[in-house]
Amino acid sequence: MKIVLAQINPTVGDILGNYKKIVTNISKYNNKADLIVFPELSISGYPLEDLVLKDRFLYEIKNILDKLEVFCLKKNIAIILGAPLKKNNAIYNAGIFLYKKKKIIIYKNKLPNYGVFEEKRVFKSGKKYDTIKYKGVKIGLLICEDMWFSSLPLYLKKNGANIFICINASPYETRKFTQRKEIAQKLVKKTKVPLLYLNQVGGQDELVFDGNSFFMDSKGNLLEKCYAWKEDYKVIKFPEYLNNKNDKNNNLDYLHEFNTWSALTLGLRDYFLKNSFHKIVLGLSGGIDSAVSAAIAVDAVGSKNVIGILMPSKYSSKGSIIDAKKTANLLKIKTNIFKIEDIHKVFYKNLFKHFAKKVNNITDENIQSRIRGAILMAYSNNFSYLLISTGNKSEMSVGYSTIYGDMNGGFNAIKDIYKTDLYNLAIWRNNNKIKYFNGPPGEVIPRNSISKTPSAELRPDQKDTDSLPSYDELDKILYLLIEKEYSIKEIIKKGFKVSIVKKVSSLLFKSEYKRRQAPPGVKLSLKAFGKERRYPITNKFEN
Repeated sequence: MKIVLAQINPTVGDILGNYKKIVTNISKYNNKADLIVFPELSISGYPLEDLVLKDRFLYEIKNILDKLEVFCLKKNIAIILGAPLKKNNAIYNAGIFLYKKKKIIIYKNKLPNYGVFEEKRVFKSGKKYDTIKYKGVKIGLLICEDMWFSSLPLYLKKNGANIFICINASPYETRKFTQRKEIAQKLVKKTKVPLLYLNQVGGQDELVFDGNSFFMDSKGNLLEKCYAWKEDYKVIKFPEYLNNKNDKNNNLDYLHEFNTWSALTLGLRDYFLKNSFHKIVLGLSGGIDSAVSAAIAVDAVGSKNVIGILMPSKYSSKGSIIDAKKTANLLKIKTNIFKIEDIHKVFYKNLFKHFAKKVNNITDENIQSRIRGAILMAYSNNFSYLLISTGNKSEMSVGYSTIYGDMNGGFNAIKDIYKTDLYNLAIWRNNNKIKYFNGPPGEVIPRNSISKTPSAELRPDQKDTDSLPSYDELDKILYLLIEKEYSIKEIIKKGFKVSIVKKVSSLLFKSEYKRRQAPPGVKLSLKAFGKERRYPITNKFEN
């Protein structure tokens, strides 16, 4: 039997577009393969959130599935795909098998309800079901989380399953492929049944899906794998492929920096394309954050579709302006310059008059940031550009950003990247000589942006360390507070200074109101701000 792994990039809510992509591939492999497999909820896209609760949406899904059934009657290939289905006033995450007049529907048993997942809120869990018999093979069909628990696979094994086919919409995070592989190996070794694992690819708001679909034998060897980070199709000959001794483990997909950069570019690209934007605009300060953000934008959508805005003030150093211009030159993007000094003077003069001749330093600093934010939003409004903000996770964690200023934007690619990791990414991207992304290979981020002392340049001789610990120390503390959920006492025991830990923890909790109003960004870590890490704004607990 020839089985096609159709690793596609569906769009949430684009029922007709997803249908067209599915039937195009069915036609392509008709008479060339016996079975084609599409991802979990591939007809609707994933995650659906409350969209799946709309009756009209489910009605449209049913109509398109009826149309797909008629289409498949004349084809000589079987289909497995995923869709949300309503039955007896309950909504299920369904797997559907179609071949000629034969239709089998199974429902996902294990509904994840942790991290970014909240499927128990919208779906009902299904009951155990039998294998699907097709061309002498008994298929044990699984849906994503069902693979992570042994009860259903063991039940299907008892029913004679010759192969597990698991359809997924499994979002990426650091080490996720390794984790999936380990779970799959545990399953196949326990059941002695080979596994075909199919994942979707693409970006959906904060989530990004890496693909990385694979075929694994019963000993846990990876015999075939789809490319990461793009649509891909593989034809598996079953059971002949079980004799394949090639282990598909050694490739670029295993490099941490490559995966991180690919996740950022794909997440931004799909947000850009699926929301019908035509250009990206961002502020260029000459610092590391805006330089890396610009490089990600160009690698995502190409130089012609990115515009950099320079907005120097009286506090901007000559070096920063040079670095911002060099960023644009390296990336081959257009720029515009708005000098904000005169606008700043008018703001300050009026506030000075109305504030009883007392304007605090921090107020004055934030005025400059908000002037820049207003200019960038004007670009976005006037030309329908996607404005991306450029705050990293370190800054977002402790509120070292200006709400309605540099936080303005529709998306933030580096929102889940700590500052120290950002430097490592910049060095990796500059050393990357392979033409893999849309931007130019080699150096795209000015070396001086990487090496110079970070500064917001909102007052004379300002440095980030005037307000914060060094980023090396800050990021270590933040990782323990956020990803590890350590208490202050536990972190102090790691050797950090009491006053610094208390300050960082206090800033983290006090800045929750800012993060609630921040734009979405690509999730990479185990605890990304947004869907995953949810804390109350009003909170007197002191950790």
